[in-house]
Amino acid sequence: MIKRTLQIILSKIADDELLEPVNYEKGDYLSQEDIDKSYLIASSVFGSGNVLLIGGAALQNYYPLHKSKDIDIIVNGEVEAKKNLLYDKGFKDIKNEGSKPLFDANIYSSYLDLGEKKIRVEFYSSKGLIDSNESFDNLKKKALYRKYNGEKIYFVDPVNLCKLKYNAWRNRLVNGRADKDIIDLKESRLLDYIDKNNEYYRKIAKAYHPSVMSRFKSILSDGIHVLHQEYLKRHSY
Repeated sequence: MIKRTLQIILSKIADDELLEPVNYEKGDYLSQEDIDKSYLIASSVFGSGNVLLIGGAALQNYYPLHKSKDIDIIVNGEVEAKKNLLYDKGFKDIKNEGSKPLFDANIYSSYLDLGEKKIRVEFYSSKGLIDSNESFDNLKKKALYRKYNGEKIYFVDPVNLCKLKYNAWRNRLVNGRADKDIIDLKESRLLDYIDKNNEYYRKIAKAYHPSVMSRFKSILSDGIHVLHQEYLKRHSY
């Protein structure tokens, strides 16, 4: 299995297309209602307007065909101080994941128990997520929103969502996502929402046409991911 998978990955070297990662993600895709319910539960803990969707859950607002299996949220507040209240609201197995390369934000992972569904939710601090000086208030000022049951669901603006996706792509050797984040941006046409003179517009447009070194990083990212998942499968019995 490992040998065959690596053969498939290596065969893509000759292609000039962006590389979709091997899909090992577990769980069902989330409906918009799943995301909205989860958002409002988190909002009830941190206060109205103190949570902001990022990642795939935010991207769905620009490109409804995109479906996410988890939810990423920036919070204005300390998760550690709210752990008991989060647990009472259904957020289980809350863990401090620290930070990730290229992301200096403080990150907490959890699972929201909605009874019929268990939804993976990650909470991020605003500080260190995009840059060291970014504040939640600044992100919130630029954020967009829509209504659900009379409540506002805030999600990150196009420019900052592009920044986050681009940085996640740069981090692909660690997260094993190959070119997924750049593919998401290309399929959603999110760049259509931002100024062509914007620094990230140029960087992402260039990433649509990967260089040899960039392509090698994406292939290596997928290979590492495959090997890691196969290792977990073999040692889970």
